[in-house]
Amino acid sequence: MYFNNFFAAYQDSTGQMGTMLEMPGIIHVSDKQFLGGQYVAGFYPGIMAAKDEANSFDRVGLGDFYLVPGGLSWKWRDVTAFLFEGIVAPTGRYQRNDFNLGRNYWTFDHNLLVTWNLPANSEVSLAIGYMNNLKNPASHYQSGDEFHFDYTVGHYLTPSFGVGITGSYYQQVTKDRAPQALLVSESSDATTIGPALMYMPKINGQDAAISVKWLREISVSGRAPQEYLICRLFLSF
Repeated sequence: MYFNNFFAAYQDSTGQMGTMLEMPGIIHVSDKQFLGGQYVAGFYPGIMAAKDEANSFDRVGLGDFYLVPGGLSWKWRDVTAFLFEGIVAPTGRYQRNDFNLGRNYWTFDHNLLVTWNLPANSEVSLAIGYMNNLKNPASHYQSGDEFHFDYTVGHYLTPSFGVGITGSYYQQVTKDRAPQALLVSESSDATTIGPALMYMPKINGQDAAISVKWLREISVSGRAPQEYLICRLFLSF
């Protein structure tokens, strides 16, 4: 059993729209194996604070939950892989034509994560995912499918401390669909890059992993550019 906390703070280039997201998660890695991989499941409730100074909106409350009902983890010498299904559940506050913390629709997020341990205390981690969005039952608006790709190239200066470069690419790959009375949003894509720090201490005798990333969008269309601060804590029980 593991505790995995995800924290993100991000704002757009105007400085008028900002969001903080806290997602404390529990992950269970089973002793049972399927297709040679260990079964993994997880649960991440979300708490969100958002502010839009341009329109004098602010909101703090429950966000959408992220569920991992099932995944498989493999390890072959210097390579590890994790294939899993993520589900975004519409648990966040939503009211039509209001400033909301939830999206009010289900999303199914198909993911593959791969880490390759390289010589000279280095590693490369890749994550690729594809998201299917269902229709919002309140507005009958359906956002298009989304592709996301993340990477980190890291080097460990000591066995417990590393530095790296991280980045991502995002693209909406299918068009939004909406009733004729609603305006369809423009499709968007974005590319980010930034530094990363990794630290793997012992906490109360248990293995832990802490990472901090700062990402800035260097290419974006369909919306204002953003910058992100992302922190993760991974701790075994």
